Amino acid sequence: MSRGFSLSGLMRVRGIQERAAAQRLSRAVIDAEQSDARERHARAALDAAGSEAVDVRTLAAIAAARVAARRQLSEFESLAQLQAEAVDEAREAHREARREIRALDRLADAHALREQAAFLKAEQNEIDEIAGRTRRDDAT
Repeated sequence: MSRGFSLSGLMRVRGIQERAAAQRLSRAVIDAEQSDARERHARAALDAAGSEAVDVRTLAAIAAARVAARRQLSEFESLAQLQAEAVDEAREAHREARREIRALDRLADAHALREQAAFLKAEQNEIDEIAGRTRRDDAT
């Protein structure tokens, strides 16, 4: 008498989509953290670089290295901003996937409750019929 949940296939698909969204979110967070670490490392290297120039050539080399390092830091900042946007997009996609799977879970729970109620009602009807037959048999 029990019917299966008709949206169980869709639930499996939504579960796969939710796990894929979680993976994308995780990857985006890892990429952002690695970029932040590279930026911190570059800043530390720039701060640690010596600035003692003994002649004009050394001074020019130090200036060029600092310009290149600042350009690299600027690129790191741009990359960090892009990755923060990617994390936000991945987080929103994961949130949406979780919302969809929760909606289906609620439908599945409601279906299970209806099936349980139908089973209990059928069982109660059988018990009532057996009790009615027993009374009729006792009366005769």
